[in-house]
Amino acid sequence: MNRVLRHIKEGFLGMVRNFALSLSSISSVTVTLLIMALFLLLSANLGVITKQIEESVQIAVHVNNNYESQENIDRISKAIEVIPNVKSVGFSSKEEELEMFIRNSGEDAELLFGSFRGESNPMPLTFLVQAEKGEYLKQITQEILKIEGVDDAIYGGDATSTFVHGLEQVRNIGFAIVIALGVVAIFLISNTIRVSIHSRRREIGIMRTVGATNWYIRWPFIIEGMLIGLIGSFVPILITIFGYQYLFESVGGFLFSKMFVLVSPTPMVYQISVVLALIGSTVGAIGSVFSVGKFLRWTR
Repeated sequence: MNRVLRHIKEGFLGMVRNFALSLSSISSVTVTLLIMALFLLLSANLGVITKQIEESVQIAVHVNNNYESQENIDRISKAIEVIPNVKSVGFSSKEEELEMFIRNSGEDAELLFGSFRGESNPMPLTFLVQAEKGEYLKQITQEILKIEGVDDAIYGGDATSTFVHGLEQVRNIGFAIVIALGVVAIFLISNTIRVSIHSRRREIGIMRTVGATNWYIRWPFIIEGMLIGLIGSFVPILITIFGYQYLFESVGGFLFSKMFVLVSPTPMVYQISVVLALIGSTVGAIGSVFSVGKFLRWTR
């Protein structure tokens, strides 16, 4: 236990002795984790929004009037169900389609179209098909159109697929930026630890002379790097918790419209905060391991 406390004390003292460089590294970690927090929050919400869009977008499959027998309906339903990446297949009768059309057509719709109920109903039998992912909509639609008895299949065209793909690309670009910033932070922390090692090279030499192991020498510097990373995560964690909570309450939990529901702050902000603290301390430890490893190899 005493050895652990000694390592922590030495790590803290090393950070204080090289305060200017430590502050530079802390600032770098803070900026990196701030941007990382932004993209983690963005990614979480984009994931939910993408799922909401994918679940709301359905392929409307209209059956030809000559194929309205129960036998044909069952055949078409089974043919759709076996298409790869189809999540679910629903069915809407002619009556249900007409009622929905009247509801969505304004105040005069009942007067204009109400007389079409019954035998004169012109609406087609419709299957409502949901894809596993938005990227499969076009492929599934093309397969459905090959089925005998299908008049047409409508899902919103390439615009829907492009929008979903665009959201996924934003997430991918965000992760790439975060990784790049993480590498920069490791480099800066590595330089800070290198200076700390240089200022204590005489002490390290004596420790090696009396038989101290490499890991015994490494630990204070690793802890110093972890402290730098951990301190650098404080501001991003506070902004993540209180900033997102404020944003969520300000917009009422919706983005642009009630179609896009934001992720509830609890427990997401606390999960992201733990991730930020772990990333900060891990980045600091990695930077320290690189520097100490190079020094110990060089002094053999």
